[in-house]
Amino acid sequence: MKHNIHSTTKILSLWEDSLRRRGLNDNVMKDLLTLAKYPFLNEAKQYIKNNGPSVDDLLQGALYERARTIGIERVDNALKKGDIGERSLATKSDKIMEIFSYPLARMVVVSVEDNYIKRRYALGEAYHAYRNFLKEPVSFLLELSKELNITVDFSEKSNTIKVFFKDYLRNAPTRYQKWKMINRDMGKGYVTISVTDLARLMLESLRRRIEEEMISLRSNKIIEQAFSSEINRYKEMVSKHKNKMKEMPIGKLSIDKLPPCMKDILIEIQSGENVPHMGRFALVSFLNSLKLNIQEILQLFSSAPDYQEDRTRYQVEHITGASSSTSYKSPGCDKMRTYGICPSEKMDELCKEIYHPINYYREKWKKEKDKK
Repeated sequence: MKHNIHSTTKILSLWEDSLRRRGLNDNVMKDLLTLAKYPFLNEAKQYIKNNGPSVDDLLQGALYERARTIGIERVDNALKKGDIGERSLATKSDKIMEIFSYPLARMVVVSVEDNYIKRRYALGEAYHAYRNFLKEPVSFLLELSKELNITVDFSEKSNTIKVFFKDYLRNAPTRYQKWKMINRDMGKGYVTISVTDLARLMLESLRRRIEEEMISLRSNKIIEQAFSSEINRYKEMVSKHKNKMKEMPIGKLSIDKLPPCMKDILIEIQSGENVPHMGRFALVSFLNSLKLNIQEILQLFSSAPDYQEDRTRYQVEHITGASSSTSYKSPGCDKMRTYGICPSEKMDELCKEIYHPINYYREKWKKEKDKK
């Protein structure tokens, strides 16, 4: 699906003719840059609905070959770099092809039928949007935050931004110290934040929205046929990634002997699930108790869709005491239940006899040793 540069002039001419036939005037065109930068907007979806080509034209027509190429580029970049990538948006054609590439990319990702790739792609789209958010005026972010269901109170007089605490808690990366509520000013149910903080909250809300939309969608046979080679390539990529995670050596850790709670958390991480802070804390402190080193623990987190080694290392070193004066103990079964990370439906007979995940692991080792 490579774009033929020799046909560029002809394609642009055809596109201009197409625009004129549809009656798209310059008043409409002036907003295309915003829609191209943020194709997830409801306005962009409406634009595609009103002005988009037929499915056959979009998937096979020469006029939209560039949109198809960009669509695959978005997915490739999201998987490999964590960002869908930057392209020129200088011309009308640039902007329109960028807009149409977004639904194409989503359809391809959905057709791979794997949640890991959906999450990874959603993060790539959201992170790219976040980079653009940082360049936008406050007025734009305030307007966009409404569409992302973030309630914001802005005082123009004091130039203060406040966000409703429920929206803050839902979107803030509270595993990091600066985002914890204890480090924030709150009054009348609103948390005071900076413009950069607002952009970060919008990133998370957008990531979750794109991810949830794709998880609810089903594969389409027409898309599977049109992008069969790319879809098969992504399926093979995901398969290799999962096999690598399964085969990855993890020091002295025996996966078979893990208690159900820790096994669940580990599987979620290796599958690219977004594990809550307390789940990560419980696993890190558990692994630290088993004497795994920091590098071995980091390997377990490396497949998470939001993995960033420097930040993850900071958290691991803090929990294990490598960078602090305290080495946190692994929570017991009662606390695991309180945190909501004890899979009670998966409890086995040994679970009912012990009160701490570490004891479960040790008992498993003891029973195996007694058999020999």
